[in-house]
Amino acid sequence: MRSFIKHIGIIDKYDNCHHIDLQEGLNIITGRSSTGKSAIIELFDYCTGNSDNTIPFGVITDNACLYFIVMYAKESQLVLARTQSERTTQLFFKIEPEKIDIVNLNRGYFSDKYFLPIKTFREELSHFCGVNISDTDESEEVVKHKGVKRGYPSFRNMVSFMLQHQNLIANKHSLFYRFDEKEKRERVIDEFKIFAGFVDQQYYTLSQELEEKKLTLDKYKIESNRFESIKKERISYLDELRKEYHAISGYELFQGVDSSLMINAPQVYLDQMSNMQIKINENSDEYKQQYIDLTKERNQLLFKKRSFLIKLEHVNESIEYARNYASTIDKYHPITEASKNVSECPFCHQINPEPENEASKLKNAINWLNEELRKSPQRIDSFLPQRRELQKEIQGLDKQIYNINNEIKKIEDINNRLEKNRSLEEQSLKLKLKIENELEWSVTKIVQINNHDIEGLKRKIEEIEFTLKTKYNLSKKLKEAESFINNAMNEIGNKLDFENSYSPINLHFDINTFELYHLRQDKSKVYLRAMGSGANWLYSHICLFLAIHKFFISLGDKALVPTVLFLDQPSQVYFPATIDINTEKFDAIELKKMENKSADEDLKAVTNLYVQIIEFINSVKKEYGFSPQIIISDHADYLDLGRYKFTDYVINRWRGMNEGFIDIDKLNSKDNADMK
Repeated sequence: MRSFIKHIGIIDKYDNCHHIDLQEGLNIITGRSSTGKSAIIELFDYCTGNSDNTIPFGVITDNACLYFIVMYAKESQLVLARTQSERTTQLFFKIEPEKIDIVNLNRGYFSDKYFLPIKTFREELSHFCGVNISDTDESEEVVKHKGVKRGYPSFRNMVSFMLQHQNLIANKHSLFYRFDEKEKRERVIDEFKIFAGFVDQQYYTLSQELEEKKLTLDKYKIESNRFESIKKERISYLDELRKEYHAISGYELFQGVDSSLMINAPQVYLDQMSNMQIKINENSDEYKQQYIDLTKERNQLLFKKRSFLIKLEHVNESIEYARNYASTIDKYHPITEASKNVSECPFCHQINPEPENEASKLKNAINWLNEELRKSPQRIDSFLPQRRELQKEIQGLDKQIYNINNEIKKIEDINNRLEKNRSLEEQSLKLKLKIENELEWSVTKIVQINNHDIEGLKRKIEEIEFTLKTKYNLSKKLKEAESFINNAMNEIGNKLDFENSYSPINLHFDINTFELYHLRQDKSKVYLRAMGSGANWLYSHICLFLAIHKFFISLGDKALVPTVLFLDQPSQVYFPATIDINTEKFDAIELKKMENKSADEDLKAVTNLYVQIIEFINSVKKEYGFSPQIIISDHADYLDLGRYKFTDYVINRWRGMNEGFIDIDKLNSKDNADMK
């Protein structure tokens, strides 16, 4: 979003206005330490909704009543302000169409009716920047899991692309402001696609719908698979009921029809059973035949079980023998060698070959023994799979025998119930009702599954995926953004003074993780934290943030992030700001003497950095029609920039004793007036 900060200011306790006037392009605020340069970035952060007041304690906080910024965007001015308080929760928000009289601005301008609660303020600020998305959750399941919705994308996440604090700009461990908190880091990375204008509310609505339909489809598939699995058990149970019905009534129910067909077409057989009368064939011996068949089958299973039990006993004995053998043989250590001497007759000196033959036999015996020692654990292991297999077979047979015993008991119970005056008709009716229950269960499940319309759901998923791909194609846009940023980084980086081991520089920014690394010629990655000196870290930060802003500018009105970048103390890598207390001028030579170093190379590097920033701004303006606003707070001054004049970009110079963000003369004049 094309925008720039016009004014940053303070209303002091005496109602004086202390302000800085800025413009598009490069704005340099230079001066010695402790003049309020670094407070500028903290003041902007505070006025745009930071939860904490991080403005450094000192002259500013002692005298400030209220802080404000005036930002120009969308042909209007946005005035943001906040009172000096450690944790104030009210912020001033006003869209001002008229030009502000900044010189005479006082506390009276900041009417209480424009102060908003911090949550509302953040939402209004985000909306002003073009954020019209209220729900960024792509899945309702994630919301249920976390117990909270992600909600409104925040301007607060945009500031990570706008601020490079003094302790961050050359940091090897961190690139982005607020990334020390995992949740904030994840939000910034995730909302990059929003800030770049890649997605809108419809994208998230479609994503939620897609996720919901995928979950529903998975649920339907699970239900369908579970139904198929349960059907096997129901078919087996229906077989048992029909056999029992046959044994009781003497008539086979639906002769020649498989139970699986009845389960798969249940309504057909329910209709037939509804008009079916119970008939009994008193002369049938079906129950007896079933009893005989079941008894024979049980006997066969018992025979197989006993055979397996005998085999299992043999295996257990073998395992026990192998363990005992291993325990015994473990007492002997492998023999590694045996001495061998030639036998010779002391009188005739004739060689006797017998000892050598015996030695050969001994060697063979040693090899056999060592082999046995090695085999002993393997013997036990070789028996264990056999034992597991036999145990599994026996368990299966036990289950079959148990089921057959139940079937036999059912047949025996028929006669027992007859003895108790439970007629065959009554028993058959009970079985008929059970069979009907099974068929009714199947009808209900089939209707339920048919109503799922899985094919229709698949088509809807394909339609949504097609819309997301053709209208948004997020993966392609992110890949193009990554490529753009990488090319821009290296175009800038190859003009900066990276160490020779990183020349030519080949920086890569991972758009999915926001990690930065140098890709070597052998394709190995050197991440920022391992890139050596502070200068390399500084240049990496500079390259990345200039490239990101160039990318946002290239998107035109689609990008939502203000084209404003704060760089605080970039020259500190070469000239530490803490030791610059000179009230007359920036003296690079004197500062390097304090470190016992020469200033020439460092001054050349700092000068080149400023030249490249200026040329970057000029090239962006030439290509896209306007300049990003880069605000640099630094103590470097009067640099020889060749064809550019350093002073042309300096908007404030605070070097004198009473010079700084707070105009001490105004305070003194007020104090004197009060004393009179």
